Amino acid sequence: MMVLFHCESNPGYAASSHEHTFLEVAKHFTGDIRKIHFAYANLDRGMTPSLPDTLTNIIQLRTRWSEPDRLSWVEDYIRDNNITRLLGFDQPVSMPVFQALRAGGIKTFVSYWGAPMSSVNRGLKLWLKKLEVSARRHGPDHYVFQSEGMRNTAVNGRGIPSERTSIVKTGIDTVKYAPEDAKRFYAHDCFDIPRNRKLIVFSGHMERRKGVHIILKAAHTLVREFGYTDAHFLILGNRPGEKENFSEYLRDDEVNQYITFGGYRQDVPTLLKSCAAGMIASTEWDSFPMSSLEMAATELPLLVSDLPGLNEAVTESTGRTFPVGDHCAAAVQLKALLDNPELMATLGHNARKRVVRYYSRSAQASALVKVFEALEASVECSS
Repeated sequence: MMVLFHCESNPGYAASSHEHTFLEVAKHFTGDIRKIHFAYANLDRGMTPSLPDTLTNIIQLRTRWSEPDRLSWVEDYIRDNNITRLLGFDQPVSMPVFQALRAGGIKTFVSYWGAPMSSVNRGLKLWLKKLEVSARRHGPDHYVFQSEGMRNTAVNGRGIPSERTSIVKTGIDTVKYAPEDAKRFYAHDCFDIPRNRKLIVFSGHMERRKGVHIILKAAHTLVREFGYTDAHFLILGNRPGEKENFSEYLRDDEVNQYITFGGYRQDVPTLLKSCAAGMIASTEWDSFPMSSLEMAATELPLLVSDLPGLNEAVTESTGRTFPVGDHCAAAVQLKALLDNPELMATLGHNARKRVVRYYSRSAQASALVKVFEALEASVECSS
């Protein structure tokens, strides 16, 4: 079996977690790690350190390759290693290398998506998209998405037939992401934040669509308009120079005392144990971000923007939503939570229960296995 990534090796962020889950799926079908092959667009970053050393079939394979000698090599590699199943990450309807993969012997091809496929289309444009999909014979047999919002972009945007889609929620390590009272001041001490402040945490990319600027504006409202000084905003994930992209929102020295950019950290699971709530304020597309599950598994109530996909990360019993881009509404919701510690504790407790039950890595792997099994059973029945 082959696992095919659209990105470089050791990708970081959520993709690295998917590597482990996809490996478990492949192990289920092969029973032998020597029969598992991982393919990446390039290998310059080396392998994710936590993947086993026994995973040795690692190759570079770019799906945009179109040169005859490269396509011939791909076809031979698949055939020589008797690879019949392919689990791809963010693999689209068509790429040049897909025909070579099929010619080599790939019979079942599932594409797992961690992002929306398209904007939503209508009328003639959607009809043409559907026509294009039906004409592409070598791409994925089935597309798996993390949320209903993401599936909608495939069906009503890219033209994928609904029956060729499934939803499998992201899975995380619920042992690593868990509350631990002994670490409740770890983040405070790391960043020299007064221990009496309740930490509101964001963890993720610093792209503008992720809404960090909305969080910063909500912080300003909370401090300046509501006079609330018992909270502190911890922003994690910024790399060198990225904080400066938010300079226009960091001009008030009084408010800045309640904001910390923590950088790109390897100890996020421990930092979350010190936090009171998680906040994700995405303003454009988002999927079902892994960070939301990591926060929830650590018993943090969540406050997220009411964006398709992202809004599926919370229920009424685990968190709250606010209108996309509305920092004032976010500040109101946040103050209401902070003023009610009992409610926050209940939401956090329910959030962890939900993640443990539905969003573990094992649950994600099992659901993907069932997708493959259903596809292969349907082929057998039609033969």
